[in-house]
Amino acid sequence: MNERTLLASVVLFGELYDSDKDVYDVIAEFIKASMIFENKWAFNTTEATQLLSNVFGLSIPEAVISTTLRKRLLKRDHLLSHNNGVYSLADERLKQSRSINQEFESLKKKQSHILESLYSYVESKEGDLTDEDKIRLAKCFSDYLFGNEPLKQYVNYVSYFIIQNQNNSDLTTSLNAVREGFVMYNAVRYTPNVNDLDSWKTKLVIFLDTEYLLGAAGFNGTLYEQLFKDLYNLTNEVKQKGERLITLKYFDESENEIEKFFYVAECIIDGKASIDPSKTAMLSIIDGCKCKSDVIAKKALFYTRLKSYGITNGESLISNIDFKYNIEGGGLYSKIEQEIKEKGFSYSEEKCANALRMFTKINSLRKGENTKAFEEIGYVLVSGSSFTRFLAFNPLIKNNTFDIPFATDLDFITNRLWFRLKKGLAKQLSTPQSLNIIAKAQVVLSSQINSCIASKFDKIQSDYNCGKLDKTEAQYLSNELRTKTSTPESLTPEEISPTIDFLSQEGYEYHLREKSALLEKVREGENAKIELEKIHVKIKQKKEGWILIKSYSRLSAFALTLIVGIIGVYYYLFLLMVEYSNGKDSPLTIPGIMLTIIFGIFSLFKFKSIIHWFKQQHNRFIGDEFKKLV
Repeated sequence: MNERTLLASVVLFGELYDSDKDVYDVIAEFIKASMIFENKWAFNTTEATQLLSNVFGLSIPEAVISTTLRKRLLKRDHLLSHNNGVYSLADERLKQSRSINQEFESLKKKQSHILESLYSYVESKEGDLTDEDKIRLAKCFSDYLFGNEPLKQYVNYVSYFIIQNQNNSDLTTSLNAVREGFVMYNAVRYTPNVNDLDSWKTKLVIFLDTEYLLGAAGFNGTLYEQLFKDLYNLTNEVKQKGERLITLKYFDESENEIEKFFYVAECIIDGKASIDPSKTAMLSIIDGCKCKSDVIAKKALFYTRLKSYGITNGESLISNIDFKYNIEGGGLYSKIEQEIKEKGFSYSEEKCANALRMFTKINSLRKGENTKAFEEIGYVLVSGSSFTRFLAFNPLIKNNTFDIPFATDLDFITNRLWFRLKKGLAKQLSTPQSLNIIAKAQVVLSSQINSCIASKFDKIQSDYNCGKLDKTEAQYLSNELRTKTSTPESLTPEEISPTIDFLSQEGYEYHLREKSALLEKVREGENAKIELEKIHVKIKQKKEGWILIKSYSRLSAFALTLIVGIIGVYYYLFLLMVEYSNGKDSPLTIPGIMLTIIFGIFSLFKFKSIIHWFKQQHNRFIGDEFKKLV
């Protein structure tokens, strides 16, 4: 119920804010509703803060609560009276007011229905869930919507559920309302002075890592490019006397990774390296490239695009790094490696070193002051790497709970700027893609797919190098993995089932079994085809034999008819001759005349011509009949 309460609360927070109420008005409405829910008619500031947390799950700074009580409910609305630090109800009409409570209960029912649908979806895949499973799943779902690190046990299923229902407008509208409301609530929760919510007054340097640099250039798909453009457009609005307050930079570590990335692309084109199918940007770069010069041209295009956005190397901002700001010492690498391996993740010392060096630079630029409000922190790394963000929030590095981490993701920055600059989520303004729950699900699931592909590809390479796989098998498996590579925008409801199947497969052995099964089917099909062809040949031969017999029978009938006709003619002539001679001629005279007539008639025809005619008739007949067999 706590998760459902918080989900409903942030939605209501957004709806109230969108109804032209300022932040203090919104909080005042929640305080009044809390009083009605709990029948609490007298309290101090601390108790009011706790009341809001107990009823709605909202954590609002006590200073903001105090200002709301004093300036809204006491001085303006005269709803409360104040004496010796205690606020008491001064207007009894509040006890009869139930509108916000009814709306809240309605929203809770709607969120409960969504959670029940999620439970049913997961149970259709995993089987029955226990009550504890449902509690964990609800927590995962709320963390997912709020941008926290969700439980890995269910995070993929949440993404599946959202993408599967992307055409359900009621559900997506409800989930987007949660996201939007939470942005506003979060801004209030972490802003030191809520009067500054409509502006950004300080300078901020955002360092982009490799993934977001490639995304900015369009090499990671259209959705990643749009996510970057949303951020860029917002940073472009933050100006003071015509000068931008927020600038975009990158460190040498990211530039070195980019240079290495394009070098590998050249090697792939030359046939000297294999392509890692998990790298969607690499697939985009080598697409259409026939020689190394084509890759070099794409690299030039990459830097041109960065320059068009004003994204440059920011190393010049760091004059020197004081040792006291160093993040990398104290045996940190071995501790991180041990912790990551305990969680079952792969560890890369090179990635870890790059991340920690960038953290050291951020810490140095901040001069070790990490407890300021985010708007005043000055420098931050925005990373698309879950490994880098894991390090940034790790207690080994983020010593204080209230410290601003050295790295965050694009969603956090975009959402923070959006609320600060737009004064809420006015409906006439288009919201950034980072607030679209479908886009988030696509990005999360695409990242999971490509991470799975990377793990399988590494295993293939390792097993090939140690002789467990031959070259043909390794090439086949690599090609199979390339067909699984996915950009976020390509993930649709139709792709969910194949995606679930792929992510549930362990290792690459499945692909080899699948290949063997296919080859067996091919062999069975070829054998069946051969047997079928033999049967067809026999049938055809039999039909051809009947055609020949039929042709010879026709010709024999023609010949017999001709012979009978000739004999009949001769016999008729013989009778005429007998009648004509009337016994006057000798017995040899009539046969002599008949033979003369016969040879005379045959002299009119050539025997070869008759044979040729019969052959023509035979060939024409069997030709027509054979055509019918084809």
